[in-house]
Parts: sequence; structure tokens; C-alpha cells
Amino acid sequence: MKHEAVEKNIGLLAFFMVIAVSVGGLTQIVPLFFQDVTNKPVEGMKPRTALELEGRDVYIANGCVGCHSQMIRPFRAETERYGHYSVAGESVWDHPFLWGSKRTGPDLARVGGRYSDDWQRAHLYNPRNVVPESKMPAYPFLVENKLDGKDTAKKMEVFARSASLTPTKTSPAPGMP
Repeated sequence: MKHEAVEKNIGLLAFFMVIAVSVGGLTQIVPLFFQDVTNKPVEGMKPRTALELEGRDVYIANGCVGCHSQMIRPFRAETERYGHYSVAGESVWDHPFLWGSKRTGPDLARVGGRYSDDWQRAHLYNPRNVVPESKMPAYPFLVENKLDGKDTAKKMEVFARSASLTPTKTSPAPGMP
């Protein structure tokens, strides 16, 4: 078969493109299902607390994941500035996964402990007050909004089930009373 026949027949070209992308995608994705590094938590990792789970929901709801995706970027400049990059085993309990294909800001999993709570509040209120070149939008409403916690127990229950952390009568799910 001459390549010109494929190039001139849009249906045939599309078919071969789908086959090529499918084979490439499968060779990249399928092995991940069988690697412990992507399916098991890293050593010493603990399930999220109720407050961490609520914070994750705020992170998703405000679109923070768009710029702070947990994409692995093992670049020297980033590891020197922010510390070690996130690894797959740290996200095994995350549903939905927050790994993205773009990241403008730092991996927030590593930034939290580097600055004081006052710095974090000031940065959320108006990022340019503490980092003049920041592209991040201001979130002043986060200072005034309070978590009501009415759905927290249900979220923890769902998290425990999805993370295979089924609570027993003697040991409740992490973060639950």
C-alpha cells in the first residue's frame, strides 16, 4: 500500500491515527497499573485528616489545580527552591487525581511548611503583597468564608471507602471521631 492512498483517504488516515495513538497510549498507561510505586502509598504516608480533605476541596473548587497541578517536575531549580517533588505514591488516595499537564505555580504539597500561616493568609488575600511578580489571582473571600463542616463526616466516609480504609468498630476512619 502506497502512503499516498492513506494520505488522500481521510477515513483511512483517521483510522490509522486512532490505532497509533491507542497503541502509544496503552504502552504508556497499562504498565502503571502493575507498578507498586503508583498503587501503594509511600512509606510513612498517612490518610488525609478531615481538615486536609476540606482544604483539598477548596483547592479544587477555586481552580488552584489549574496552575498548581501536582505534575512531576524534577528540575534542579525547582527542587532547590521548593524541595523534593511529589511522587505518585503520595496521590494514591486522591480521587479525582490532580496530576495535570501544566504547572505555573509551585507544587503546593511542598510549600505549606515553608512559610508561616500569616504569610499564607496574606498571599491568599493578595498574592502581590508578598510576591510582587505573582500571577496568581487574589482570593480575599477565603479570609471571610468559614467551613461549615456539614458534609465533612460524609466526605470522610467516602474517602475511607475509596482508599480502602474501611472503619471498624474499634478503629474509625482517619480524622473521624
